[in-house]
Amino acid sequence: MTFLLVVIYVAFIGLGLPDTILGAAWPLMQIDLNAPLSAAGLLSIIVSAGTIVSSLITPTLIRKLGTGKLVSLSIACTALAAAGYGLSSDFWMLCLCAVPMGLGAGAIDVALNNFAAIHLESKHTNWLHASWGIGACLGPAILSASVFVGVGWRGAYELNAVLLGAIVVMMLVALPLWKRVEKPASPNGGERRSSQDNEISLRAALRVPGMKLSFWTFFFYSALEISTGLWCGTYLVARGFSPEVGALAVSMMFASVMVGRVASGFFAIKFTDMRLVHAGIAIVIVGCFTLVLPLPLWFTPACICLLGLGCAPVYPSLIHATPARFGTELSGRAISIQMAGSYVGSIIMPPAFGLVASHFSVILWPVSLAVFVSCLLTCVCLLDYVTRKKLNNAFAAERIMDVLHQVEEMNATRNRLRKERRRAKRKAKLLQQQKARKGQ
Repeated sequence: MTFLLVVIYVAFIGLGLPDTILGAAWPLMQIDLNAPLSAAGLLSIIVSAGTIVSSLITPTLIRKLGTGKLVSLSIACTALAAAGYGLSSDFWMLCLCAVPMGLGAGAIDVALNNFAAIHLESKHTNWLHASWGIGACLGPAILSASVFVGVGWRGAYELNAVLLGAIVVMMLVALPLWKRVEKPASPNGGERRSSQDNEISLRAALRVPGMKLSFWTFFFYSALEISTGLWCGTYLVARGFSPEVGALAVSMMFASVMVGRVASGFFAIKFTDMRLVHAGIAIVIVGCFTLVLPLPLWFTPACICLLGLGCAPVYPSLIHATPARFGTELSGRAISIQMAGSYVGSIIMPPAFGLVASHFSVILWPVSLAVFVSCLLTCVCLLDYVTRKKLNNAFAAERIMDVLHQVEEMNATRNRLRKERRRAKRKAKLLQQQKARKGQ
């Protein structure tokens, strides 16, 4: 299981690698390919549309292929797409490569999140999403190194493809471990039927109480996080900061999300998922409130970091609570719907605020964040109300398992101490017998 856990962490890092290269490399790509500056938006839309489509069909693919095979194929798909980016000589070739990039990324996201929510502890879910942040930070760093050594943006994408290919090899080596975890042996020696063996259609899943609320919860969360990362630099420049400080604030915001998720993993050992979600939303509300107060100007970047820290535990904790809300049979379909809501929110809402800012002022950015976090809190509270009984039962079962695990550890410790005392008595008895023999 340890090797499989390492593979999943590496896969999450690989998921983050291609996500941030395009934005950093586009000024160079646009000149090289003679494409308009706005063409990057079209690529982003194609990738996002692919992720939405693949996220909705992933539960069916998991049932047919299993998580290990699906993730391996999806990472191979993104590796080929990254290689295609590096070899493209025209913009239309980039558009073709963007299709498998989006399809692969959506399938990886849903499959790994569903596996982590069912089979791993909450702390690992938080740390896995922090690993995605490591990959997102490595992407621009790889680009900078490639430009520095003279291979340009094409070299960055080609190296990205090589790294993703290496991850595919690790995934293939670990395939037997995925099967062992997903289909554990039953007590009578056969294989226990997996919870994902029963196909649940999208239409039937949407009729489940709380499922549509789950979609809107992730919709408003992504609107909040993406709007924070996209517009915080522009907001700081409008407040009087230099563009360099605005760019630094964007990096600090994403760094605070990554640090917050690492810290949330430790808090998840003692606190439930929903307590972490509510604590994160409370921190975001404080950050939004302090942004509109007449505080010293230097305090604004600190407030933006506060927004990042608040966002950190919300997404992974909501994901990990999904099997408890809807059951393991529905978790794959539920997470696919949640991912679709997340992608739709990230596509629609940040550009929508761009229209508001162009007609009024970017100074209204904290107000838009307040609207998003209010809608998020409303959806979370309604979702908690609808699924409260299931959550409480799951929490009670989890606590019972913790108690049983502690009892097993205590019994093992007692047995070990008993064995050690018996050994000590035997040694003492043998020493006494040896001394008696010597005295005779």
